[in-house]
Amino acid sequence: MYKAFILSFLSMLFLAQISYAKVPLAGDAAPSFSLTSIEGKKITLSDLQGKVVLIGMFHICVPCMKQALEFNKVQDQLSSEKLTILGINTSGDSKAAVMKYLKGFPENVKFSYLIDPEQSVHKKYSQRDMPTVLIIDSSGIIQARVPWVGADQLVQFLKKLL
Repeated sequence: MYKAFILSFLSMLFLAQISYAKVPLAGDAAPSFSLTSIEGKKITLSDLQGKVVLIGMFHICVPCMKQALEFNKVQDQLSSEKLTILGINTSGDSKAAVMKYLKGFPENVKFSYLIDPEQSVHKKYSQRDMPTVLIIDSSGIIQARVPWVGADQLVQFLKKLL
């Protein structure tokens, strides 16, 4: 019985490592996606090739709102045609729910905010942290994947890629 338990436990650890290995990390090619913004504009990651892309994978939560406000600061400091900032609601919330959430912000978001009713980005990127911040370089390679990060750190990192 004890051996069966140990074997079962080790099998679960092995499977957990395999599933974690599928998470796209810094140095990996960014999985493509195509989503619609709250304004109705279709945005496809592959169409942004040649630009640095800052992505916030968000839910409807306070930490995600705080990160979005940090993205606003980045937008104010780095207005560049070579930078695209995207917020993505990865929890599958409806457009109406996302719009209501955004109206509760102390200021409007200054970047495209996408909805993902099928949770395709969550599935492709295996989001575990709320929020998750990704920086993708102009070649489509993930340069950073982190939880919440301040605008000052983001600006410093992004300047090196622009």
